[in-house]
Amino acid sequence: MKNVLVYCRQGFEKDCAAELSEVASNKGFYGYAKVVPDSGYVVFHLDQADAGESLIQQLQFNRLIFARQIIAVNDVIELEQGGRVELLLEAARELPLAEEIWIETADTNEAKALSGLIKKLDKPLKEGWKKSGVLRNKAVGVRHHVFLLSGEEAYLGVSYVACRSEFPLGIRRLRFPAACSSRSTLKLEEAFLQFVPEKTREADLTEGMTAVDLGAAPGGWTYQFVKKGIHVFAIDNDSMQKELMSTGLVQHEKADGFKFEPPYTVDWLVCDMVERPIKVAELMAKWLANGWTRRAIFNLKLPMKKRFQEVSLCLQLIEDLLKKSGVGYQYQVKHLYHDREEVTVCIMVK
Repeated sequence: MKNVLVYCRQGFEKDCAAELSEVASNKGFYGYAKVVPDSGYVVFHLDQADAGESLIQQLQFNRLIFARQIIAVNDVIELEQGGRVELLLEAARELPLAEEIWIETADTNEAKALSGLIKKLDKPLKEGWKKSGVLRNKAVGVRHHVFLLSGEEAYLGVSYVACRSEFPLGIRRLRFPAACSSRSTLKLEEAFLQFVPEKTREADLTEGMTAVDLGAAPGGWTYQFVKKGIHVFAIDNDSMQKELMSTGLVQHEKADGFKFEPPYTVDWLVCDMVERPIKVAELMAKWLANGWTRRAIFNLKLPMKKRFQEVSLCLQLIEDLLKKSGVGYQYQVKHLYHDREEVTVCIMVK
């Protein structure tokens, strides 16, 4: 597989392409990104026959900001009505063996029109893959992807468990809790599921911990802590949801989120304030450098055109300040499904 196909949110193709170009260059891979505005995907073209696979196997999925899914592909396959399965299967014989196959398309209104065709192809494709021996149980962690562009064109590729999403189209869909006051709660719930490893999640988010929520009102992010039995300092001049306050787990401080200082080191800091991203990044770095929190999840609002470049500046500022303070840390960053014009960053102090 010589190329890389990345799914992204519609409208973020240029940002995804800019990131892919930089990431690939840093790994010693050179090529160019093909961008179709509002398509919901980007194809990064490379020259070497196996460059796509080699590149994605060197990446960390939670460090790829705008990628919802990442797969290695070759060129577009031309399909014929009545012979789509046979043409795809012929191309699949050139791929590594896989344990499963997914049939997908972009997350756009135009692409959703292909849902009927996907349902029609799903069973015969999977049966064809099994009968041909392309699918093997021993091929653990390898998945084939058919990415339909139309009824006449598709990409066929492969993904590896070390760097991919485990959700169709790279979308983690969550149900909005009726007891919560704000749909923003889904952003933090998704962040916990995306960034906090399942094997440590119970220890990292356990009853009796303490969190600070900067810009908390009306309480969408605070809700995620309260339901886990975690005490929250909710910092906001506006009012909090009455039901949250009645739990006894929320201490509401009417204060400026940029000036508040905690009385002791807390387990979590979260922030979804509408402010310039560089200003939020500086504030988060201050909390981590001062030892005021052990973990932080925050959003960087990105209304500007060069969004990847802006996030890069923010991450560089954080890295410089924490390095200067001698703080060891690990970070993850993602444009989550429940985000809009923003990305979510998670930093944990080592």
